[in-house]
Amino acid sequence: MSDFNTIFRRYHQPLVLYAYKFVANEDVSLDLVQDVFALIWEKQKLGLDEEHLKAYLFRSTRNACLNYLKHQKVIQKHKQLTSLVNMEIRHFESGEKSLIEKESLAKIHQAIHSLSAIHREVIELSRFEGLKNKEIAERLNIPVRTVETRLFRALTSLKEELSEKLLHILLHICQLKK
Repeated sequence: MSDFNTIFRRYHQPLVLYAYKFVANEDVSLDLVQDVFALIWEKQKLGLDEEHLKAYLFRSTRNACLNYLKHQKVIQKHKQLTSLVNMEIRHFESGEKSLIEKESLAKIHQAIHSLSAIHREVIELSRFEGLKNKEIAERLNIPVRTVETRLFRALTSLKEELSEKLLHILLHICQLKK
């Protein structure tokens, strides 16, 4: 059983139905099964006997579906976190600063002030003045790569000190300035 067209005609529809049971979306099911067949084509798995090929196709489809669902959870978590951060940013923009908001900003500023002077300078220029790396390099008269390195090291230090929520606020704070 090595003819791709025969294999495709025989297993395409059953695999799409099988994938649909996992993802409950016809278009996604079609795409996942298409990916499985592309993988079969690329890896030349057509030489398998009928029984092993069928098992391989269904197992590959199941794994593709599970990977898709896992990826969707990651996307959903990112959207929720981004939504939360955006809501907080809008709330900070509104000028209504509660005690919690003031404490959050105080923690961010405290963490920034704990950085070395060279790292604090690039963070402030990047996040609070909204400058791009090239603009910071020109202002400080240093190479762009040095700015990138200092920014990376500063953010790494801040990542250790701040909670995930506060770090996201800091990373998006330059949006407030625009």
